[in-house]
Amino acid sequence: MKTNIIKNNQKGFTLAELIIVVAIIAIISVISMFNSAKLNSSILLSNTAYEIGLIIRDAQISGLGVKVISSSGNATTSNQGIFFDISTPEKIIFFADLNKNDKYDVGIGEEWQVYNIENKRAGKILSICKIGPNNTICKPISNGGDITNLQNLNVIFKRPNPESYFYYNDGNNKEYSGSVVINIGFDPGDCRSILIYKTGAVQIDRSFCPAII
Repeated sequence: MKTNIIKNNQKGFTLAELIIVVAIIAIISVISMFNSAKLNSSILLSNTAYEIGLIIRDAQISGLGVKVISSSGNATTSNQGIFFDISTPEKIIFFADLNKNDKYDVGIGEEWQVYNIENKRAGKILSICKIGPNNTICKPISNGGDITNLQNLNVIFKRPNPESYFYYNDGNNKEYSGSVVINIGFDPGDCRSILIYKTGAVQIDRSFCPAII
């Protein structure tokens, strides 16, 4: 009687092979987590830019409607504005220009909404620039910004015009008759440009952002 003996030639992984497989999985996991964090940050930045755009649009509508809007709640004015300041890059102030001097005044109850960019992954104000005839890139001062850069900006809306009025303070409250751009994001890194045209239109893209190196 013959007996058939079936030999089991199964072979397991060696220790070296296991280490290599684990290392590959770890690398893929790290890359995936990094890309996911980067994507989430990009989404947060875009959301922040659009929220600021909506605040600007709300100020425009409020200006046209002579809305009673101030922290004191007891004054009516057709002049509504948004204030940006490089020294407070995480803060945007929606205010009622109660004394109609075309600028935000601290301490007299003009604030209606203070928008704080609290999530560091959502960026901050990088630069505020006049849009020149050559549409140059709007760089932060620390990254080669030039004389088109502004330290602060009041965007005012006055009834009955939907136009934007731009005022900045470099010792005196000066009016600028062109259009402006506010860049928000990271220096260096991702960025969004909020373009505010003299006509009152608002556009959000990357057209005035510094190149990502």
